[in-house]
Amino acid sequence: MKKIYSRIEYLGYYEIFGGIIGILLVFLGVYDKFNSNGFFIFSFILFLALCGISIYSGILLVRKKYLKGLNFSVFTQAVQIISFVLFGYIFDFAIGAYLRITMELTNDTIIGLDFSLANWRLSRNANPDLIELNINIIAIVLLLFIANSADRIKAESNKSRNE
Repeated sequence: MKKIYSRIEYLGYYEIFGGIIGILLVFLGVYDKFNSNGFFIFSFILFLALCGISIYSGILLVRKKYLKGLNFSVFTQAVQIISFVLFGYIFDFAIGAYLRITMELTNDTIIGLDFSLANWRLSRNANPDLIELNINIIAIVLLLFIANSADRIKAESNKSRNE
């Protein structure tokens, strides 16, 4: 179990790092757009809130509040699994590192890989003819790790209560 707790602590640092990097990258990319429309401001606040949840979950994990931290981490990772461009809408959220299988389905089917750090795009004014679906492999792997870790922690907790 000690190995699991060590890995969870690394996940905590990853969540903190990802949230901070996400906030920094967004501030660098949007500092000149703050006088923009209300939807942009809503999008920006939503992204900051998601980064804040990531940082909070990381802090909980580092402070050994494992189950609570893992619950918040499940949320932040689940939101990152799928991104899309469809009917003129864009949803693209990733904090920390991401490795995505990308499928561009507009005219032909084009499949590729995309790797980078933190990304945020939320729009309702994209080209309505674009169709794209992305699946974040890192978020899926982390979600499986989180679920496995939470199960093991609960089992250990139940075992120690029964003794």
